[in-house]
Amino acid sequence: MFMYNPDQPVFEEQPESNIEIAYGIEDVPKPLWKAILFALQITLVDFTPFMWAAGFASLAGIDQPDFVPTLLCACFFCMGICTFLQTTVGNRLPIVQGSSSALMSSMGNIAGVYGLPAVWGASLIGGLIQTVLGVTKTVSKVRKFLPPVVVGSVVTAIGFVAARIAVQWTFSKQEPLYLVLALISFLLALVLKFKTKGIISQGFILVTVVIVGVVVSSFLGIFDWEAVHAAPWLRIPRLFPFTGMEGQPSGAITIIAAAVIGGFSGYMGAIFESVGDYAATCAACDEVYRVKHIDKGIMASGLGCMITALFGGLPCTSYTQNIGIVAATGVASRRETQFAGGLFLLYGFCPKMAYILAGIPKPVIGAVFLISAASIMFSGIDSIVSSPRTLRNTLVAGITLTLAVMLPYQCTSTYKEWADGLSPFLNMLCTSPVFIAVLSGVGLNVLLNIILKES
Repeated sequence: MFMYNPDQPVFEEQPESNIEIAYGIEDVPKPLWKAILFALQITLVDFTPFMWAAGFASLAGIDQPDFVPTLLCACFFCMGICTFLQTTVGNRLPIVQGSSSALMSSMGNIAGVYGLPAVWGASLIGGLIQTVLGVTKTVSKVRKFLPPVVVGSVVTAIGFVAARIAVQWTFSKQEPLYLVLALISFLLALVLKFKTKGIISQGFILVTVVIVGVVVSSFLGIFDWEAVHAAPWLRIPRLFPFTGMEGQPSGAITIIAAAVIGGFSGYMGAIFESVGDYAATCAACDEVYRVKHIDKGIMASGLGCMITALFGGLPCTSYTQNIGIVAATGVASRRETQFAGGLFLLYGFCPKMAYILAGIPKPVIGAVFLISAASIMFSGIDSIVSSPRTLRNTLVAGITLTLAVMLPYQCTSTYKEWADGLSPFLNMLCTSPVFIAVLSGVGLNVLLNIILKES
């Protein structure tokens, strides 16, 4: 009989971590200015709603000028709420909840076919189902299929995803000036991290971005101050902000079965990614990964997605980027993440502040984030090598990482036309590295270490 113990470790043996922790999960950085500095550093990396909002509008075929700014404010506002939920009633880890690329893709396709009311209906029902899965402990019951070799492979795949984001941002502009700024940012970040101490070393991401991304970029005339000046100071988030929008079906929320099914394919990917993110966060925090982290995390994530549907934001899930910040800086305080949640709420009320973040050249952010991505990647490798070195485990990790890295690459390049013709769920199955890592890692572990286990 299955005996539920929320404090039961997911792994029989806790993987070793080589990350030096400056502030633990329950620590509160003091004085206040230091806490605000660390929180601002988090928001400088976790601001991808700017990309997902534009991507969603493109998939939905919406080109009205006020749509993306309104969606951005809703996304930031909901990021703050969802982050507070996760760090208080959720798994209480330093996890930032933000707009999901997988859910953006599935919801964007729904918007293009059924309209925005169907998107919020699918978000609401999908969030409800996710909440039920968390409350009923359904997801954690599969933990026996998640040994360190599997979760380590997933965490490593997350590191590759983070590295891909870093490289994409670094080379988002190919002009020599931007590439030089990226190189300066990378080198300055390393110097600040390893040749300084205290607040400068712990806040090296923020310091680097401010010096190079704001001060130097402004001096060179490439910081986008025009968008900042054009943005309003205050915009109050409201319920159902897109009701009655021109060109969209009437009503605030519409429940359409096909839309719910298509949307939940994105939720499945987000759940799998979250399980890996929770493991990676625990590894970065040197915390034992426990059953309660899975169940409470999935429950809080579902509740947050239901709230985002009411405020017209994109559904939220755990952010890989923040794991990199924790791993690189050693600041693992969930209270610090709550400070960041407060700033996200502020960005939701103040579009001008949000546009300041967007004005920082992407190559600067990407070059610094590359250091964080490397920290995530090797946290996963540490988990893999902590498992018994058997041929079976070697195949589980090796094949999982091969599929997670190479299959998305092939399906977004050589086989892009074929992959684009698949259903949203199958497309995600072929293009989401973390989703592929979870499915292949669990499947190979079951096949090699359970079904074909030596008698």
